[in-house]
Amino acid sequence: GDGTAHEKTVAAPPPKAAAANPGEAAYSLPVIEPAADFTLTGLDGKEVTLKDFGGRIKIVTFIYTSCPDTCILATGTLSRLQGLLRDEGLLGDKVKIASISFDPGRDTPERLRKYAEGFGADSENWLFLRGTEAETKSVLSGYDIWTKNLPDGRIDHVMRVYLIDGEDRIREIYNLGYLQPELVVNDINAVLREKVSL
Repeated sequence: GDGTAHEKTVAAPPPKAAAANPGEAAYSLPVIEPAADFTLTGLDGKEVTLKDFGGRIKIVTFIYTSCPDTCILATGTLSRLQGLLRDEGLLGDKVKIASISFDPGRDTPERLRKYAEGFGADSENWLFLRGTEAETKSVLSGYDIWTKNLPDGRIDHVMRVYLIDGEDRIREIYNLGYLQPELVVNDINAVLREKVSL
């Protein structure tokens, strides 16, 4: 009866693809939502939108350079991620990183450049972006990033890092606790493998 049919389904062998690469994580990241487009300015003065990243995977985060703690930790982690992506031959070709300032008043291009250099950012493949107050407000709202100015000049803010696929869809959102470079590389590879399996 039905019971045996059910048992047969349960005992079905795993798909060949999974068996072929036992070392690789056989998981997929669901699409969370479309990523909001933005218009910001790079350190070279050129306008940058989401589309300018081509069909690459984007790792996008929001920072301010005067931040005494979380931004430094997150940017340091992205610096290690940049190294891993470079080692795996993914940096630039398949993946780019973007750090967006939510404090454009104080984060002048010069200040952002120094900050980027301090973390060894590869200027071709790890962009530090800023916008006008209006552009900044728009991108923060598009990515659901809240900030609150504190009396001492610090900015209270949520720390999030977004993994956006080649079709500009958000696939993962990391907070500081889950932002581990190896994990992010695994997630990037999971997204990259989708293209191959189609």
